[in-house]
Amino acid sequence: MDVVTGFLQFLWLTFLLLAPMLLLGLFLSGVMHVFISREGILRWFRHDGLKTVATSAAIGVPMPLCSCSVVPVVAEMRKKGASRSACMSFLITAPETGADSILVTNAFFGPVVAIVRPFVSFVTAVVSGLFCIGLTRDSDPIPKESEQERVHGHDTHCDDCEHVHEHASLYADRDDCYVSVRELGHSARSWFSDLTSRRKRSKVLGTGASHALADRDRGNLNPDFWSVIKHVFRYGFVEVADDILFALLVGITLGGLLYFVIPSDLMDHEYAQWFAYPVMLLIGVPLYICASASTPIAAALVAKGVSPGAALVFLMTGPATNTGTIAIIISQFGARFTTIYVAGVVAVTVVLGIAIDLALFTMGVSIAVNLDASDSPGVLAIQWGGAVGLAALIIWRFKAGALRSGIDDVLVNLRPVGRRVAEYWRR
Repeated sequence: MDVVTGFLQFLWLTFLLLAPMLLLGLFLSGVMHVFISREGILRWFRHDGLKTVATSAAIGVPMPLCSCSVVPVVAEMRKKGASRSACMSFLITAPETGADSILVTNAFFGPVVAIVRPFVSFVTAVVSGLFCIGLTRDSDPIPKESEQERVHGHDTHCDDCEHVHEHASLYADRDDCYVSVRELGHSARSWFSDLTSRRKRSKVLGTGASHALADRDRGNLNPDFWSVIKHVFRYGFVEVADDILFALLVGITLGGLLYFVIPSDLMDHEYAQWFAYPVMLLIGVPLYICASASTPIAAALVAKGVSPGAALVFLMTGPATNTGTIAIIISQFGARFTTIYVAGVVAVTVVLGIAIDLALFTMGVSIAVNLDASDSPGVLAIQWGGAVGLAALIIWRFKAGALRSGIDDVLVNLRPVGRRVAEYWRR
C-alpha cells in the first residue's frame, strides 16, 4: 500500500506541477498559429546557407508540432520552394521543442534547463542542416503534388502513421489562418462598433431585427474579432491538446513507474552512467512520444540518478524520431536525406549530452529536479487551479475522441517495433 500511495502521490504532484505551464503553453501555441504568417516564413527558406538553416531552426523551436504533423508541413515547405537544408532544420526543432514543452521543462527542471533544451535542439538542427547542404544536392526535383499528400497547415492524414489532424481555417478562401495586427485592430473596432449599433437598433427595431442586421454587417468581416479569439483557443486547447493529452498521461504514468522501479543506487556504478546513453537511444529513436510527455519521464530518470546528458538524449530523440515518421520522411525526401536527419539527431545529441555531463562534473554542479508542490500559497493556488482546468480539459477532449485517437497513435507507433521483435525471435 505504501508503494501504491507513493505512486499516486508522484502522479498527482507531477500533474500539479505541469498543469499551469501546459495550459499557458497551449494558449501560446494558438497565439503563434494565428499571428505568425506561414507564407512570410516560407519566403525566408528558399536558399541554402547558414542564415537560412539557423532561421528555419529558430522558427521551429516554439512551434507546437508533433513528429507526425511536422512532416506534411515540411513537405509543403519543400513544394513551395524551401531548400532541403531549411526543411531538415525545421523538421528537427519543431517536434523536439515547443512553447508547451519549454514551459513544462521549466516546471520540472527550472529556467536553466528550459533554456538549454531548445538551445541543444537549435544546435542539432543547424549542424544537421549544414551537413545536408554538403551531402545532398538541392537541384533534385521538388516532389509533385501527385507524389505527396497535399497538406495545408496541420490538416493531415498520413497513411503510415494514421495520425489525423482536423484543422478548421479562419478564412473561406485560404488555409493559412494568419491575422495581422492591423487586421485584428480593424476587427476589434468593427466588433465594438457592431456591439454599439446593435444596442441602438434593439431600442428602435426590436431584438429580432437587431440581430438580423448585426448578422448582415458581421458577414462583411472576414474574420470577425470573436472568430479570431475563438480560433486561438480552438487551435491550442482542441487541436494541439488532442495531439498531446493522452501521450502526456502515458508519460506521467511511465515517469512514476520508472521512479519506483529504478533502484536508487543503480547509477552509482560507472559503467551504468555510460550505458545510459545507448539505452536512451534505443528507447527514444523508434518510439513516438511528444515533447511535453517526455519531460516527466526525463525528470523521473534524473531523480533516480541518470545523468542530465543521458536524459537529454531521450528528450531530443523521443519527439524527433520514430519508425512511422522515418518511413514517411523516406517516401517524401529520400533515403539519403533521412539518413542525414536521423544520424544528425543521434550524433549531435549524444555529443552534446556527454559534453553537458562533463561540464557539470567539472564545475561540480548538479541538476535539481522539482517533484514537490510549492510552499507559497499563491503559487499553490495557481497550481491547483491549473490542475482543475487541465483535468476538465482532458475529460472534455477525451469525450470528444482524443482518447481513442491517442490510443491509436500509441498502438500504431508500437506496431513496427513489435514486428521487428517478432522477426528477431523467429530467427
